[in-house]
Amino acid sequence: MDDRYLLDTFMEHTPDHVYFKDEKSRFIRLGRTLALSFGFENASDAIGRTDFDFFGEEHARKAFADEQHLMRTGDALVSIEEREVRENGTETWASTTKVPLRDRAGRIVGLFGISRDITQRKLSELRLAEQATQLAEQSAELERLTLTDDLTGLHNRRGLTVFGEQALYRARRDGTMVALLFLDLDGLKKINDTLGHGAGDNALRAIAGIIGSTIRESDIAARIGGDEFCILLFDDAGNSVDHVTRRIREAAAAARETYSLPMTLSISIGVLRIEARTPGSIDELLAEADKSMYSEKLGKLGRDSAGVAAAS
Repeated sequence: MDDRYLLDTFMEHTPDHVYFKDEKSRFIRLGRTLALSFGFENASDAIGRTDFDFFGEEHARKAFADEQHLMRTGDALVSIEEREVRENGTETWASTTKVPLRDRAGRIVGLFGISRDITQRKLSELRLAEQATQLAEQSAELERLTLTDDLTGLHNRRGLTVFGEQALYRARRDGTMVALLFLDLDGLKKINDTLGHGAGDNALRAIAGIIGSTIRESDIAARIGGDEFCILLFDDAGNSVDHVTRRIREAAAAARETYSLPMTLSISIGVLRIEARTPGSIDELLAEADKSMYSEKLGKLGRDSAGVAAAS
């Protein structure tokens, strides 16, 4: 058997798309399978045409640029994945190899290419990738929900532990001052007992709104208990604590009008300043800040009792 017969047999029967092109990326020979995909019964009918005659502009333009670069440099393209869009909108995927076609003197006069249809495999990969993305988004949302307080939208206790420990680590490493504020809504039980739990929930949402509008994006706020909140203030030089606590107290005092509440709100705040060398986990530091808050609450009760005694 001569070489011409072997080539003709290969071009006629291979299921892959085989083709030769000249230096202007025009087809000079192509296999029967490729010709049939172009709508030609006779492969010779495609001779002299280019990808622009069969594919959409985007794919044809990219393929032309790749081929011209290949013929200028001699660098083969091996097993590249190509998204092919026909003029009628049909989309297919192919794994393509293109190599320079040289004459007997070694000059590049065109290229030889072979493309294998991988549409089904590629579509399966794309579906799997899409499903993986959806699962990752769902997982992230579930994780967010497990770290978020349903009522206020702030972090919950677990969220404070997760993000707070990470933030404390960075602050200690960088030598940044941190302030831990422990806040307690005074008289929540009384509000619930006299005005109902709906009013109590609105009061808690109001406190969360006040906190959110007062702190910076880099700070961390959480509702860690029924009427207890926590704030981690970073890059604190001492003044920001006073500023934040003052604003929170003022906003709480004005919350009756601001949030259309049937009661006046009062907050007790404990402050713990944490230096780079301050030891302890978030839970241990919270316990210290809680003691500071409780001292303030006892002071309020003492002042209230003294006022009642003086009035009587």
